[in-house]
Order: sequence, then C-alpha cells, then structure tokens
Amino acid sequence: MRSQIRRRKRKPDIFYIGCIVIVVLAFLSGCAYLFWTNGDSLEAVPATAAPGAGSHSAGVLSWPKWKNIMGQGVPGLLAVTQEKPSVKVTAKFSVGQVVRSAVLGLTGVDMKDMRSLLQGEIPLLLGLKGAGQTVSAMGMPDFPKFDFHMPSSTGTPLVGIYHTHTAESFIPTSGRSHSPGGQLGDIVKVGDDLAKHLEQQGIGVIHSENIHDYPSFMKAYNLSEVTVKKMLSDNPSLQMLFDIHRDAEKKENVTATVNGLQVARILIVVAVGQPDLVQPHWQQNHAFAKLIEAKLNERYPGVSRGIQMVDWRYNQHLHPRALLLEVGCQESSLEEANRSIEMLGDVLVDIIHENKEQ
Repeated sequence: MRSQIRRRKRKPDIFYIGCIVIVVLAFLSGCAYLFWTNGDSLEAVPATAAPGAGSHSAGVLSWPKWKNIMGQGVPGLLAVTQEKPSVKVTAKFSVGQVVRSAVLGLTGVDMKDMRSLLQGEIPLLLGLKGAGQTVSAMGMPDFPKFDFHMPSSTGTPLVGIYHTHTAESFIPTSGRSHSPGGQLGDIVKVGDDLAKHLEQQGIGVIHSENIHDYPSFMKAYNLSEVTVKKMLSDNPSLQMLFDIHRDAEKKENVTATVNGLQVARILIVVAVGQPDLVQPHWQQNHAFAKLIEAKLNERYPGVSRGIQMVDWRYNQHLHPRALLLEVGCQESSLEEANRSIEMLGDVLVDIIHENKEQ
C-alpha cells in the first residue's frame, strides 16, 4: 500500500521536475540564441524615432523578453507573439556611407568636405575678414603656370590690354553708346585706367588703342587677332591678356554697391571654341577665370557677375591666360566702370605676386 502511494506521489514529482527542466533548458537555449545572433537581427528604427527607440541598439545587449526565451523552447510561440518591425530595411549601405554618417553625427565633420573640419576646429578664423588669402592658383586644376624666368627689367610688361570694340561707350558719360567714325570710345579709357592702376603697383602693361571695329564691325575680331599676335611677338613676357568690353544689358543687372560706392559689375567670358575653330587653351583660360572670380568674391563681393562659357574663340586660342571682360553696360557710367576695374587690378596684382613667390 505504501509502495503504491509512493508511486502515485512520485508521478507528480517527476512531472514538476520535468517542467522545471524544460523551463530551464528553454531559458538557457533562448539566452544562447540571443547572444549568438546579436547584431544579425537588429530592428531598424526610423531616423525620426526618439533616442532609445527600437528593440536593440547596435553593439549593445538588452535583457531578452520572456516571449523570446520561451519562443526558443516552444516552437511556434515566438511567431505568434513576435512584434512586427516598424521599418523593413531593403537598401544596402556601404561601409563608407556608414562611417561618414557616424563621423558627421558625432563630430559635425563631413569626410567629403574637409573644410568642415577647419570650421569645426578653428571657428574664429571664419569670423575674421582679411585673415589671409584662401584662394590660390595652386588649388586650380589646369591652371597654367606663370613664366617669370626670362630676363626682365623694371617695367617689363606682364599684362596686355586691348579692345576689339574700341567704339563702345557709356551713355551717362559721353551721351552715346558708340563713338562714331572710328573714334575711340569710353571703353578705351577703362583699359587705360587699369593700365595706370597696375603700373602704380609696379606691374608692366601694354595697352593697345588700335581701332578694330571700323570700318567693319563684323570683322573686328579679325583685326584684333592681328593686334594680339603682334603684342605677343613683341612682348614674350606677357602673362595675361584682356579684351575689355562693356555689355549691352540693363543697368540694374550690372550694378553693385561695394564699400558704399556704386560699381559696374564685371562678367568674365571664356571661349571654348568650335569644331572648325579649335581652342586648345580653353581649360587653362577657364582655370584663370575661376581664380580671378574667386578672388574678386573674396575681396570685393558683388563685383563679379560670374563666368560665361561661349562657343567661339575671341582670340583666347593665342594665350593660356587670355580672357574677355564685360565691364558694366551702356547705361553704366565711366566712373562706375573705373571703380570696378581698379578692384580687378588689385586682384591681378595679388595673383602676380603670389605666383612670383612660387
């Protein structure tokens, strides 16, 4: 009788022990599974989620939930109780993108823009005006190096100036947009002012006043090409060539206020050529234009109207640093044009001195 009672008592004992063993095994297997698969089953959290959102954080282990534990020991339970992820990840991200985003988020430094490093580490420099030139020819791809190794003397010309349309004038100054009958227009006075401004700072200049747009305006570039070739032949020391014009625009589009004074804005024109008009220097001319524009924006913001690329040559195939400049328009005044051309002169002096030192 006692043996039968003992047998009856052992059955529930064995049942309870078995349940405990199952629970313990389920707990251990669940923990082992979570630790083994950590990092491979992370739930994606929307970028707008609050800090701590989501079931996991990358690289951090959290205590498992009871349904995860039991789900490993009791097949089917996990599928029933598992929460659906809020966002499904379908895009593939590269390691570079992840690293860039992490660095940007933690430090504010964009690895693709190293200027952000300087802005973050040396913020005071950004607020200082005139703390030093930040643009140089060394940072311009395709920039043609200057040649200062030839024998030179005081006054050796480095800059050449001419005017394909020598009759162009300013209505507020002379009362007309073009001088008649082959007479020199106001635009030639702009070139003369640039020459004087450069010479006062020790830069030699050749300024041609040859008339090119009379008797035929349409053949002006044929004549100015002859002038440029002769200038280069007679003065192999020339490092820059400028064909100075004034634009046909509305005054409000070509006028700016700089240092409290109205100035005629300057448009830089770069000729890229055509199939039957080869322009081998256009990339170098373009690099030169970008350097001038950057320095104007740095020193005299508002003076530059930018750079315009055109499908022509405009004599720029004759020199790697040859540009066409549009200074103001017919509604500008000579005084406004001279103010901006002198600002350009300051930039050209900076460029020449910087390249002489290199």
